[in-house]
Amino acid sequence: MTEKKKIQVVGAGCKKCKKLLENTEEAVKQSNKTDEYEVEYVTEVEKFADLDVFMTPALRVNGKVVSEGKLLSVERIKEFI
Repeated sequence: MTEKKKIQVVGAGCKKCKKLLENTEEAVKQSNKTDEYEVEYVTEVEKFADLDVFMTPALRVNGKVVSEGKLLSVERIKEFI
């Protein structure tokens, strides 16, 4: 079995961050890629800089920041996965 690709939603737990997490999980589900991707929610502020995140909410796909400071739609997230 191959290792799952990692999608990280980075945020301190605000409303937009939680909505980005919901949208990300929905995008993976709609893409039928739940067996390919693992969604992780990173809320520890001290880890943000290590992840190259300086504005939240942020979305990282396979270690690369693809969005910062925006609440992305399900459709937009699907473009990254």
